[in-house]
Amino acid sequence: MTEHDLRILAVFFNTVIVLIMLVSGLWVSIDARKTGRTWTESIMWGIFACWLFIVGPVVYYFFKHRFYK
Repeated sequence: MTEHDLRILAVFFNTVIVLIMLVSGLWVSIDARKTGRTWTESIMWGIFACWLFIVGPVVYYFFKHRFYK
């Protein structure tokens, strides 16, 4: 593999990771809004899930009914 091929591979994987982060944050934000959270809460949940793109949605899914009744 040449240096050019490695650079293309790195850009591809970085793009995939960023897309996964954005999609997980968007999903959590939309779901939080659908469950009756305010815009501020749903945006904060979305940011949390976006930054922690693997752990964030899992934490939200398992604890969304425990934080608010």
